[in-house]
Amino acid sequence: MSTRAAERPNVLLILVDDLKPTLGCYGDVHAKSPNIDALATRGMRFDLAFCNQAVCAPSRFTLMLGSHSTSTGLYGLGSQLRQIVPDAVTMPQHFARHGGYYTESLGKVFHIGHGNYGDPDSFIAPHFREKVIEYVDPASTDGGKLTREEAYFTNQKLGQIRSLPRGAAFESPDVDDTAYADGRVALETIRRLRQAKKRREQDGTPFFIAAGFARPHLPFSAPKKYWDMYDPATLPMPQHEDLPEDAPAVAGKRGGEITNYKPCPTDRNAEFSDELKRQLIHGYYASTSFVDAQIGKLIGELDRLGLADSTIIVLWGDHGFHLGDLGIWTKHTNYEQANRIPILIAAPGVTMPGSSTRQPAESVDLFPTLAELAGLPAPDGPQPVDGVSLVPVLKDPAARVRDHAYHAYPKQKIGRAIRTERYRLVEWRPWGDADAPAEYELYDYESDPLETRNLAADRPEVVASLRNILAQYPQPVDRNAPTTAATSPKIANRPLTIAGSVRKASGDGVIVAQGGRQHGYAVHLLDGRLAFDVRVRGKVTRIVASEDTPNRFDFEATLTSDRMTLSVNGKSVADSASPGLIPVQPQDGMNIGRDELSAAGDYPAPNPFAGKVVQVKVTPGM
Repeated sequence: MSTRAAERPNVLLILVDDLKPTLGCYGDVHAKSPNIDALATRGMRFDLAFCNQAVCAPSRFTLMLGSHSTSTGLYGLGSQLRQIVPDAVTMPQHFARHGGYYTESLGKVFHIGHGNYGDPDSFIAPHFREKVIEYVDPASTDGGKLTREEAYFTNQKLGQIRSLPRGAAFESPDVDDTAYADGRVALETIRRLRQAKKRREQDGTPFFIAAGFARPHLPFSAPKKYWDMYDPATLPMPQHEDLPEDAPAVAGKRGGEITNYKPCPTDRNAEFSDELKRQLIHGYYASTSFVDAQIGKLIGELDRLGLADSTIIVLWGDHGFHLGDLGIWTKHTNYEQANRIPILIAAPGVTMPGSSTRQPAESVDLFPTLAELAGLPAPDGPQPVDGVSLVPVLKDPAARVRDHAYHAYPKQKIGRAIRTERYRLVEWRPWGDADAPAEYELYDYESDPLETRNLAADRPEVVASLRNILAQYPQPVDRNAPTTAATSPKIANRPLTIAGSVRKASGDGVIVAQGGRQHGYAVHLLDGRLAFDVRVRGKVTRIVASEDTPNRFDFEATLTSDRMTLSVNGKSVADSASPGLIPVQPQDGMNIGRDELSAAGDYPAPNPFAGKVVQVKVTPGM
């Protein structure tokens, strides 16, 4: 090990899933988070920190690459890093190559699930994988059955999700911390810290350890003692449960992830009872306290080992979480509660203990910041590096390296946002058309922190100023050029013929899809066989070929009011009663080779096709 490597600081990167600033150190008087609060007293708290996309997998890519999702095209839960950016150099790879670091990952670091397998190439040590969706009480899983979200996160039965039972949204058994994954991740991280100290004493090798915790991601499964810390009657209930007045329809959300958990309503427009809201909010706070305790164990061990003075500690939430505000649950929006995150940085000799800043910070900034703190070259790709170093701010909380943060969310339109200390502007524009008319949202967090009304029409001068900032960013990467809803075939209440040609099929995936979680269709390969899915009012009807499909084939799928058919190379391979015609025009546009937004079929989006689609033609009848 070189002398320079032996002098470098260690890095302990703590990642927490779905954690927004419901923490004592951020002023939440209800939260019981003594260990994270104590960490904040060691360094700097970023009061205006934001993720770059409020979805687990893309957010973690932005952290590890220093790149906006709009720069890479890594937009989805199933987006494959090495398919889309094959030569990317991630943060741990940079530290190993340029600083001689021994790099390790434990728990939820890269997103694994929804057809994604993380990035094993990023770390030197094999990944210590643990569960994200986990239950102890058999009643939570209908007696031990595989639930929908368990299947998603373990890449099981991805084509059969809707046939699986829903797991419980919360449970609180009287068990030890290690009954759940986060307790086991903490225990193993402590063991790795001890090994890392011995390695450093033997040959000077610095460590880079990324420890990822699953809670407070749903389900809110946490030992009873953490639930008992709270009186649910005293916890804050949502103050405003309507979507912002005058906001574009594309910006809102109802249903989504939460509907995969019982007893939450499956109807995306159904009301949640006050009792259920309170149980969910209680569960979120209890889960946060559970994770806080695990983080306390890591920091305590770091102190016991005498490593605190030579280790940079970072705490990062991958995105925020809606707890019924605006009538929304979980994340997947461009609104404040989904995008504001905690970032704490304790850098011995650099950060002032107990300091804070209102510098707008982004997830992408942590890569260049940590590289500079470790004395490494600034990251330079080959992926686009959008982050800036926050080291000047760590040295002086009043310093500024930019006057805003940027984030985005992909739907049937791409929504890109600029967040300043006071305002957020969101521009919703059709994919792949920078000249198309856009819809705008503007929120003033001084006068309207709850985002009750879109002010874009009232304050055109503010919109113009923030649009000028947004114009400085490159146009978003349009992964596989998904067709917009406006230019997709008009299929509502019309029979359909979907025909095409495929060459070099080497695996499964979507050939063509149009629509999403409520209505649409998809032709795809499943276990090597051609399948045709039709979704009506959220329910999928599927027909599948009885034999494996060749790697070169032509196909035709038809939908009428009473039949679904499927043929390969002119031969009928499946035929069944249909659910009827698709009754409304889907919001999500047509995609070829993947299903970019919400899934039209019964599979996790984007479900990219392993092969070449030569031609597709969708012909609506009369």
